Amino acid sequence: MPPGIVLGAAGFCTNISWQVVLPVLPVHLARLGYSAAQIGVMVSALSITMAAVELQAGPIGSAVGRRFALIGAYAANGACLVLAGAARTAPAVVLALAGIGGARGVLIPPLHATVAEASTAAMRGRMFGVFWFWASAATLAGPLLGGFVAAKYGDRAPFYAGAALSALAIPMIARVAAPRHGSPRVSLREIPDAFSVPALVRLCATTLLCFGMAGVWTTYLPLHIARQGLSIVVVGWVFALQGLVYMLMQLPAGRLITRLRGDRLALIGIAGMAGAVLVVPLIRTPPALLAAGAVYGFGFGLIPVTLATRITWLIAPEKLTTAMGMYNSAIDFGLFLGPLLGGALVAFSSMPPFSLALPFGIAASVMALGSTPRAEAARAQV
Repeated sequence: MPPGIVLGAAGFCTNISWQVVLPVLPVHLARLGYSAAQIGVMVSALSITMAAVELQAGPIGSAVGRRFALIGAYAANGACLVLAGAARTAPAVVLALAGIGGARGVLIPPLHATVAEASTAAMRGRMFGVFWFWASAATLAGPLLGGFVAAKYGDRAPFYAGAALSALAIPMIARVAAPRHGSPRVSLREIPDAFSVPALVRLCATTLLCFGMAGVWTTYLPLHIARQGLSIVVVGWVFALQGLVYMLMQLPAGRLITRLRGDRLALIGIAGMAGAVLVVPLIRTPPALLAAGAVYGFGFGLIPVTLATRITWLIAPEKLTTAMGMYNSAIDFGLFLGPLLGGALVAFSSMPPFSLALPFGIAASVMALGSTPRAEAARAQV
């Protein structure tokens, strides 16, 4: 079986193990008696831990070998999902979510580096497009499965389903991941060296701001839907439609990235995300919520392939794991910052958390402008 298909299947398992939980988690915590502000802090614990660990992904993978790091991280991810489903007290919930974040922080950068190494620089956009097409199918199937399982078997069931799906990835990744990275041992010095590249820093800042909006959307949209008296199944449908559109955007985004300036694609994606998040407080019916989910999925679908591919064009192959660690760390700092600031808005003002999309979107657009190399630079690397 071609490595691209195996990597896509592993990416699907990676994503769906969390996507089955994602739409249910805020409602589950609310039913345990936690406020919106407390839920924002709890969800942020996962993202901040993941972001911190991802910065060390290069040294970790170099020290223990990429294959061992990936297999161990999948196993730890499943175990912590089980603990998160069983937890009831605030410290237990926070520790379990932080454990999930740590496991995924070890897991995702070397997985993305493996995908990047499976193609030439000029074809990397298409490879990432194919990978995220299959991996993002989880954003369609996961919410549907999570909402159905939660409605039928209770709030904790999606956590246990996620653990089982995480375990499915282990034999797949064992087949394609190298036992040890072929480059010399990664030094901690690589991280500050990478931060000295201005274009890379701007791309990471753009990523952080985009995923800050994503953190607001995924944390507070389920609560908004529940407050309208709608079923948790509606949450699953909105996230599923969003996931479908997101998935369908991956292949065209992978092709367009080598033909257009990446900042143009990023600006379109940022506008779609910010617009959808900003209108949430104004909509209360399932059809309107589904429409917002489709617009959000369109915008969000342009972001990962565009930004990740451009980052790989800036970095030497032997430093891909470190670069992907920075990229994914920016994602999770954003997913930490969005819910945290959203919770602060709810606690200390009358503004809805969704209003954060305006400053986040403007700042992301400024960072995206001119921050990426043209596609010709990638073609020259073949």
